[in-house]
Amino acid sequence: MKKLSFVLLLLTATLFSAQAQKAHDVATTSDIFRVITYKYITLKNETKDATAVERFYTKVFKAYGYKHELPGDGYGGPCSIIDGFYKGGYINKKRANVFVPTRKNVASVIFISACNDGEDGDYGYPQVTLTVYSARLAKTIMGDIIDSGFEKFEYDNPDEVAGVELYYNGNQQVRCDYNEEEKAYNFYYSIAE
Repeated sequence: MKKLSFVLLLLTATLFSAQAQKAHDVATTSDIFRVITYKYITLKNETKDATAVERFYTKVFKAYGYKHELPGDGYGGPCSIIDGFYKGGYINKKRANVFVPTRKNVASVIFISACNDGEDGDYGYPQVTLTVYSARLAKTIMGDIIDSGFEKFEYDNPDEVAGVELYYNGNQQVRCDYNEEEKAYNFYYSIAE
């Protein structure tokens, strides 16, 4: 009997441990800022810097189960990086490559960019946009942002930016809004320079 109780206790502990280690449904605030701050992309070493950043964020986001198949992957225009990942849906190639969420509780899109607007300056740190399609998932992200030490910025005239919230932690910032047309919650992560 003691042996059976011990086995059941061990099995319960193993199941609890496996559940506790289960991957998050979406990239965390800390991992997104690890991607952003991984390397500053200079104009002088653009290709080398951008390649290093791409390798790093691909590794990070694929660990969360994201697919690296969005159209426009790679470089373009005044940007050193324009890239994207998704999960919980598919890309509708017949409809202008629009993402279609099929599992809204985990559906999300990550878009990464590093641009210098065609000027001679450095590209700087990449910016990351995370879009989710579930209020529950958006609430989880907001909790993660707050737990990561971010504070809400109070606008002088909130009517001018209705529906937009800004959170900051030092020079790190996250802007949040809701897109009524797409029924999507957007989180824009960046470094204030």
